[in-house]
Amino acid sequence: MHKFAAGSAVAACLFLCSCAATVTLPKTYAAVETAATPESAAMGLVLPQTDAAIPAWPALAALQSTPESALFLLSTVQLDVENIPQNPELPNGCEITSADIVLNYLGFDIDKVTLAEKYLLLHIPYWEADPEVEFMGSPADELSFYCLPGAITTAVNNYLSGQGSACRATDITGAKPAELEAYLAHGTPVLMWATRAFTAPLYNYTFTLADGSWPYANSHCLVLTGYDEDNYYFADPMQEVTAIDRDTFTLRYEQLGSHAVVITS
Repeated sequence: MHKFAAGSAVAACLFLCSCAATVTLPKTYAAVETAATPESAAMGLVLPQTDAAIPAWPALAALQSTPESALFLLSTVQLDVENIPQNPELPNGCEITSADIVLNYLGFDIDKVTLAEKYLLLHIPYWEADPEVEFMGSPADELSFYCLPGAITTAVNNYLSGQGSACRATDITGAKPAELEAYLAHGTPVLMWATRAFTAPLYNYTFTLADGSWPYANSHCLVLTGYDEDNYYFADPMQEVTAIDRDTFTLRYEQLGSHAVVITS
């Protein structure tokens, strides 16, 4: 069961926690007489008087007094996601390794190399590839490039289908940072595209993609695992970044096209 680390405040109304996640509710909230309403009493909501992990949905419902209007986004979320390094096997495999990080978090037993070799569509030579459909080269080759959400959702969904799982990868490109936070608050880590170490975008000017644009030279995919008032937090397969300030995150995320993927049931 996934756990959240709740901050000292419950922030704006954005998302309904309806899964089996838990939230650590601080004493300052647990002591509030919020479970005394008829609606909460009917649900059997009794909040503990000490810091404790309790089901997130009824906790937030009780804080709002009625289940129907329990739309809260926690001010601090940190999912317990274990990082997996892409090197040395996949020097250009940040995208498929990030997918493997999330799949392992969800309880699937699959390694990054198997996921790359059996499920990721590759196109060689890389300069003729469509990164939305396939990986530009091979993630095991240092002289390769990258792929985008379409290629990753196809790979992950092919794997999940083979496992008979109801989970599916979904391309949520265009989602705003607040929407990414909502997924995190729901217990769902997010694969997102930025640049390595969130530096300024760099381009390779030796060839163009099918749409006429220059390919990125420092595109990077990593897993968004948490946030607070100041920073976003990550599992980075390059092991370069664990946190970045909110403004820099938003800038690089949007510069790289606001590409993101989630795996949900």
